[in-house]
Amino acid sequence: MIKINLKDKKIFGNEAGEDEKLAVLNSYYIEHSNFDDFFDSDERLSIVSARKGMGKSALLSRLEFKLINDENYKRPLIIRVKGNELLGLGDFKGEDHSYLENYWKQIICKRIIVEIGNQIGFALNSDEMSFVELSEIEGLKSKNLVGGLIARVKGKLPGTGFEVKSDVPANLDKLLQRYQDNDNSPNVWLLVDDIDAKFQNTNENQARVGSFFSAIRSLSFDNQNLNIRATVRSDVWSCLRHLEDLDKLQQYIIEIFWSKKYMRDMLAQKILVYIQKNFPDSNEAKLKLKSDYNKIIDIVFNSPIEWRGDRDAKLFDAISAFSNRRPRWMGQLCRMASKKASENARIKKVNIDHINYILSDFGALRRDDLIKEHSHQFEELTHLIDSLRSTQKEFTQSELHLIIESNFIRGRDVSAIPKIDGKTYVESEDLGDFLYKLGLISRAHEDGKTFTHYTDDPDLYRSLESRKDNIVWSIHPAYRTFLNIK
Repeated sequence: MIKINLKDKKIFGNEAGEDEKLAVLNSYYIEHSNFDDFFDSDERLSIVSARKGMGKSALLSRLEFKLINDENYKRPLIIRVKGNELLGLGDFKGEDHSYLENYWKQIICKRIIVEIGNQIGFALNSDEMSFVELSEIEGLKSKNLVGGLIARVKGKLPGTGFEVKSDVPANLDKLLQRYQDNDNSPNVWLLVDDIDAKFQNTNENQARVGSFFSAIRSLSFDNQNLNIRATVRSDVWSCLRHLEDLDKLQQYIIEIFWSKKYMRDMLAQKILVYIQKNFPDSNEAKLKLKSDYNKIIDIVFNSPIEWRGDRDAKLFDAISAFSNRRPRWMGQLCRMASKKASENARIKKVNIDHINYILSDFGALRRDDLIKEHSHQFEELTHLIDSLRSTQKEFTQSELHLIIESNFIRGRDVSAIPKIDGKTYVESEDLGDFLYKLGLISRAHEDGKTFTHYTDDPDLYRSLESRKDNIVWSIHPAYRTFLNIK
């Protein structure tokens, strides 16, 4: 019987998938059939949508690993960028969707040219280079993307700001020609993450982010060898759903949803990979995920436990409930509980008491996540969350509004309440709906195990059913201990 060092945070992988080494992430990544189109080179465009902590960036990393290592992909030219990097290449102003869409096209082509320059051995002075003109972008239609861009660059070398290095080979023309060859030219894969960072639900933000998606749709289908993959938070996509042009993009959206089984397999696979690396000759290293997932998890976690009336439940049932189907939350919870268990040298496994002990700190992290991600949408978010302290875990809409009015609004001039997601505060329903959008509250169903979240039904909080108090709203279990809610 092996003994796991519970202090070793590598047991549960890196909680930020994009920070994990690609090979390590690949070793424990759990495939999902819903992602097939995302990896398919015949699919020109694919956009993954999910809440924070669901693995959007990790999915991009998984694709990047495949592009580098899978010979089925034709010599890809990989360009992975953050949204802020693209935004930094231009000056986005106004709300004219058509103008912004064309402007995005110029920015994206500029970024591709920079990468081509890096690949073929000459430097681009981005401060001096002018944007690719819209007419030129239109001229790339139905042509090889890299060849088309290089043809224009080649013709402009003397006056475009390209700075030829002293070590550039003499056969530069042949090198350029190789990129022009339609048969041998690499496919360009543009991977864009966090284009919606710091998004506020204002007309200007909607136009800027919405026009980006219109632009990548246009570019990906106007060019033969360009594949684009992007991520977007599901709450942001919900805010954009009314934009007329984006209804054409819905078919390219992939929603990330991890069932309890997938979450269980993720945890078991991370533990198994850790054991195989550190105890390769052990019997435990020979276990198989498909048939032995419970045995693998039980190497680290002590079961059975009593959970919601079940005296023979697995500890993973509790982990699943507190993680809210978010891989990042699950990793943090397991790591914190494991660290607590390691304080006693006689403890060999994590038990439910260790999880209960760290729930307050875990809830504080969840609160901090909300503030970091959403405080730009409502500057008094910290106080709004604190207004729920020592209240109750479930309530009707009217009961929640009484709590908000008593603990947050009372005694204040309504005009002093900050805008909520770019809109002027009118009534307490605005704040309740915002809490629903954040995921801090959700609809609780009668079985006590099923919940409806904002991404499932964005309009539910403002529905007539909710206003009639026919819906029970529940504070998510991850926040309850921190908020002193029994």
